[in-house]
This record gives sequence, structure tokens and C-alpha cells, in this order.
Amino acid sequence: MPSSSPCARARGRLRCVADGRQILIVDDDEDTRTVLQDLLELNGYAVRACSNARRAIDSACSMPPALMLVDYFLPDANGTWVVQQLRDAGLGQVPVVLTTGSNEGREEAERLGVRSMEKPFDVSRLLELVKMLVHGG
Repeated sequence: MPSSSPCARARGRLRCVADGRQILIVDDDEDTRTVLQDLLELNGYAVRACSNARRAIDSACSMPPALMLVDYFLPDANGTWVVQQLRDAGLGQVPVVLTTGSNEGREEAERLGVRSMEKPFDVSRLLELVKMLVHGG
């Protein structure tokens, strides 16, 4: 049985980062960030989380993630702004999934050429999408 000590968990996260499996979650709702982070970490991904768009861009520029899950409606910007800022920073290759409960968010994701995921999340569909985008399989 694997150890659940904080050091063992940290070693596991570092391996995920080294393997390029780190995911950046951007959502102003703390509960959503926590649930997504727990779910993804339990499935072997290292996760960083930001509550606003500007911090997320800074974080992505300092250490590009393998994938970003971005809430379409954020208090300081929307998902469109985040995608544009990534592209302007030369990080257009980072896959982005706009998480949204609105038709506007889904339509904007399609217009931008990124994926969207409807809230509330279908966990198995979310994990399949993450696996496909992070591992290409």
C-alpha cells in the first residue's frame, strides 16, 4: 500500500510535474477548485489552482502547464481573455478547456478553437478529456 504521508504525496506530484502532467485550474469558486484539484490529484495529476485570470496567466508563463481548465466567467476577465493572453505570451500550444454552464461560453470556446466542458461536470467525461489532452490518447 502506498504511503499517504505529505512527503510521499509531494514526491508523486513532483514526478507528475517532471512528466509534464501538471494541470492549472482557474476558477473563482473555491469549492470547484478544491473538488477539481482532489479529483485530478487522485487520478495522478499534479495541480496548481488560481482564483483569478491574471494570476493564472502569470502562473502559466512562469511554468507552462500541460492543460488549463478555465472557468469562462471570472470576476477579473473571461475565458476569452485568458486564451488570448496565453496566445500573446507564446503559449498557444497549451490546451485550454473552458468550463461553463452557459451557451455563450460553449459558443466562445468553439470560436476560439478550444474545448469546453459543461458545469456541473460529468466526472468520467472530464477525466477522459483530461487524459486525451494531456497524454494525447
